[in-house]
Amino acid sequence: MKRYLQGGYGKPPAPVDTRLQQQAVGKEEIIDIRPADLLPREMDSLRNSIGKLAESEEDVLTFAMFPEIGRDFLEQRAQGSLAPEPLEPLGNGQPAMAARPTEFNVTLHGETYHIKVTGTGHRTQDNRPFYMTVDGVPEEVLVETLDELQDERSDNGTSARAVKGSQRPRATLPGHVTSSMPGTIVDILVSIGDQVNAGTPVLITEAMKMETEIQAPVAGTVKAVHVSKGEAVNPDETLIEIEPA
Repeated sequence: MKRYLQGGYGKPPAPVDTRLQQQAVGKEEIIDIRPADLLPREMDSLRNSIGKLAESEEDVLTFAMFPEIGRDFLEQRAQGSLAPEPLEPLGNGQPAMAARPTEFNVTLHGETYHIKVTGTGHRTQDNRPFYMTVDGVPEEVLVETLDELQDERSDNGTSARAVKGSQRPRATLPGHVTSSMPGTIVDILVSIGDQVNAGTPVLITEAMKMETEIQAPVAGTVKAVHVSKGEAVNPDETLIEIEPA
């Protein structure tokens, strides 16, 4: 709101009360020009950084928005090694994994709602959050599991209860680094054995086409890294373990 009253988002549609504006902005200068004109120009440095890998201005913008993924894409394109992910067949005798719906319509009391699940909390949580959109509106729903249906598609043909668990441990200690929302790992900035301070950037994630820097919650030594570039992550999973100093 302070930035808006200062003029950082452009000219307001109506005059702003000067007394209110002064209370919000204080001694900082009012921006009465196009705010984007105040940003430093970056295109020349971006062109120099990506070099001959960029064949067009669109390539430079791709690198600007997604530095790590964009560079990998342009390097693979230059090497002629771009290839779609292979479709791997099921192993011999292994049953197909049960499909889990992520987008569906729900009808309640005659009203139909379009639901799309975008992420979940950790599987072992008693109250597990589900992140979804309801008719396009982002929502968070807490689900408490009281009972489970038996899965009839087990290896030996008999029914068995679903097994709770995750490849990543649940974040429970101060040194457990986690993400606040579902996303994808763009870059890992530390390795096992590194010394970090509280606030040191350790990961970069991407969610909703925006990159977010995740920082170390405590000072200490990196004990374990449970993620790699390109992996999808959910809240409350331990992505990196830090042994407090």
